[in-house]
Amino acid sequence: MQINSEGPILPLVLTAGLLDSVNPCAIAILLIFIALMFTFKRARIEVLSLGLTYIAGIFVSYFAIGIGIFKVINLFGIPHFFSLVGAWIVIVVGVLGILEYFFPNKIRVLSIPLKSRQIIASWAMKATLPTSFVAGLLVGVFEFPCSGAIYLAILGLLNDQASFLKGIIYLLVYNLMFVLPLIIILLITSSRMITERLLAMDEQNSNRLRLLSALIMIGIGASILIWFV
Repeated sequence: MQINSEGPILPLVLTAGLLDSVNPCAIAILLIFIALMFTFKRARIEVLSLGLTYIAGIFVSYFAIGIGIFKVINLFGIPHFFSLVGAWIVIVVGVLGILEYFFPNKIRVLSIPLKSRQIIASWAMKATLPTSFVAGLLVGVFEFPCSGAIYLAILGLLNDQASFLKGIIYLLVYNLMFVLPLIIILLITSSRMITERLLAMDEQNSNRLRLLSALIMIGIGASILIWFV
């Protein structure tokens, strides 16, 4: 059943952006970045400025990826096709994520590869504003295969339910919600000890977070199929 009203779109975009940020990729790397800054004995204000610059890089990268994909989808002008494809992609990735939880040594779909993490770390270790921004840009690019399924589903939906300009505004809102939890984490990590505790908690619960992320993907995909396609 198709819903022509744009009313339900904003709540879905807000919710999807926030839930997408639950993925362990962005959270773990941010905590490692913050811990690294404290290891370098940077002052709290420096950690905040470098961390915000890093998060800004993630935002810009992810937003730019979204605009690029949205432009391509918009060119085709095929009603409902990309909504349908995006919904099924996010469901399939969600199912693979559940399988990853039970078979972590055989399936890896919701994590950033080690080589990519090493590249990010090499930029982050330089600990300047420009290199922190570049590190954030790289995170946005490298984590897209890990967290981009929800993004693709929302982009397909926006192609059907909103004009191009409104779609860009919705993308802006989505990405603000995506980085909001990262900003909150940055603000509450006031010392290296707190950061290491959060890292330990993240490591202990990373598999559960991946499972939660997988279930969220399936739920969002099913919601789009039921109410929007």
